[in-house]
Amino acid sequence: MSNEHRTVLGLALAFTLLLGVFTIADLVDTGPTPLSLVSLIVLAMFAFGIIGALRQPPDR
Repeated sequence: MSNEHRTVLGLALAFTLLLGVFTIADLVDTGPTPLSLVSLIVLAMFAFGIIGALRQPPDR
């Protein structure tokens, strides 16, 4: 994996974790709501998609 891939992976994971922290903080503050549950599902799909795409080496 090249340095560029590692950098993008790190930034994407940091962004996803930050959004996850905000979502968890909202869950703790207001309790579970339908919108917060949708947010967790979207964050999970976002994380799985980014990690899956970046872990695959590019075809040459």
